[in-house]
Amino acid sequence: MYPGPVQSGAMAGDGVARGGALDERVATAVAGVLGLDGPPPASDALLAELGFDSLAYAELGTALQESFGIDLLDGGMVPVRTVGELVRVVQRAADSPGAAGDLVPVRFGSGQPLARSTLSGVFRSLFDLQVEGNHLLPPSGPVVLCMNHESILDIPAVAVSSTRPITFMAKRELFRNPVVGRAYWRMGAFSVDRELFDLRAVRIGLDVIRRGQVLGMYPEGKRHPGTLLEFLPGAPWVALSTGAPLMPCAIVGTERALPPDRRIPKRVPIRVTFLPPIDVDPVDDPVKRRTEAERLAGELRSAIRPLLSY
Repeated sequence: MYPGPVQSGAMAGDGVARGGALDERVATAVAGVLGLDGPPPASDALLAELGFDSLAYAELGTALQESFGIDLLDGGMVPVRTVGELVRVVQRAADSPGAAGDLVPVRFGSGQPLARSTLSGVFRSLFDLQVEGNHLLPPSGPVVLCMNHESILDIPAVAVSSTRPITFMAKRELFRNPVVGRAYWRMGAFSVDRELFDLRAVRIGLDVIRRGQVLGMYPEGKRHPGTLLEFLPGAPWVALSTGAPLMPCAIVGTERALPPDRRIPKRVPIRVTFLPPIDVDPVDDPVKRRTEAERLAGELRSAIRPLLSY
């Protein structure tokens, strides 16, 4: 389904990944990821019309790295709309190996233990925090923890309720201030750009799971207090790529404690409920993996929905 692997050292400089050869191989890889029949898509084909999304970009990144030894991250985080623009990103990556640098900086997550111990008492007294089912969290090994998203209080509420440290994927906007961004890094949160195919965030998330840690994700993709949005398939895709279990977690009360139009929290009860993990077998085929991710996204949402108060 993917283009065949090249020999070691077959990069841009030796003619394998230059000009038409690269165009054809990238287009073939796109077709393979999407399960398209017929000839590879043309250079001016719109990726969105082909059904290409962030998960397809992640699948493509894996395919190109395995086949060409090219890391898409070296091509830079830029908007990509057509197959031709994608080819240019791949070419930049081939011409600039190692440009992305280290994905995880020094001291990532080093401040979480202190923050958890400090916030625990505050949350339990100020919000009458009620925690249920946290004993269900596996004591070791990788877990993809999936939560509904109601308020900026969700991250600390779940962090102090968990029996293990959690590495959270958080929206890029929270990291705009350099000082605040460094604080989030120390807390064990990393940014995801919701407007681009953010392969960097995907790689960090996969690395967290491969280290046997807990990855916290919000499958709704954005906050909409009082409404449970449809779940995106990103979290299930990470689980299906690694074999890590999916754990649903329901958060109730943070939408009333700190709604978007309020800066000072209200003293209202908050309840965090951990549900039994869903065992996941890894899926190698990219088309089947994306289809199964959609199904599991619906299963996660169905598990959380009955526990919400709206």
